[in-house]
Amino acid sequence: MTGERVIQVERWDVFAREPGGGNPCYLIREGGDHAVDAAQLAARRHGAEAALATVFDGGVALRFFSPGGEMAMCGHATIAAVTALVTAGELAGNEAVAHTSAGDYSVSWDDGTPPLVSIEHPDPRIGPPVAATGEVARSLGVPADRMTGGDLRVVSIARAKLLVPLVDAQAVHAARPDPDRLAALCRAVGATGAYVFAPHPGGRADHLVARQFPVDAGMAEDPATGVAAGALAAYLAAGPGWSAIEVDQGDAMGRPSRLQARAFATAGGVVSRVRVAGRAQPIGQELVQL
Repeated sequence: MTGERVIQVERWDVFAREPGGGNPCYLIREGGDHAVDAAQLAARRHGAEAALATVFDGGVALRFFSPGGEMAMCGHATIAAVTALVTAGELAGNEAVAHTSAGDYSVSWDDGTPPLVSIEHPDPRIGPPVAATGEVARSLGVPADRMTGGDLRVVSIARAKLLVPLVDAQAVHAARPDPDRLAALCRAVGATGAYVFAPHPGGRADHLVARQFPVDAGMAEDPATGVAAGALAAYLAAGPGWSAIEVDQGDAMGRPSRLQARAFATAGGVVSRVRVAGRAQPIGQELVQL
């Protein structure tokens, strides 16, 4: 058939804490209309994000797609794309710029196999406290007494997330959101999803457990969310200097994940930089016929 084309799509897992864990994404290393169609098809078919990646002026140009449509930024797909290009020898050195529709991001990586890839997000935005505690609890299917009384805030390092502190990991895993109610709440407060979190049972202050419920993305839950973990690092940062956290996510979905995030804050608590880091593993590939 005239115009028919076959596109190679790579499957990657990012932020995996153990085999079978992490957040899957689908990667196409070429551009053009055919590649866009293939990325959209892969995202809808697999219920996961897909990305287009091409080397551009020594950096990488990226476009992202969820089952619900194109998105401005996707952290785990960025890590997968950079890992693929570094491994293939298409990106040299240890740092580059990722060009996205959300802006340009500095990315760096170490010499590991696979490399640990870090994305720097400048100027995080931390909103004022959200007062709708009762509606948040109802939307998430969480008893109000399982909320800590800590501030509910919308924080963004690329896509805004409503951060909801809960008393413990059991409360995090017991959440049962009402999708329609949660979507209405998130739209009202200017968020693209809710991120519930609590201290990890292990007892370390910098180790947390979280779940992310996106809205308008075509999926009910996300197994690992870089922009949400980075937002949480910004939310928790007290300064002065860098502070680091580890976040376990994905257990409720059977895809155990671990994310690393750091935030830089002044002595006055003003957060100016956030870094999110993780590793990606190639899982396989498929051919998409268009």
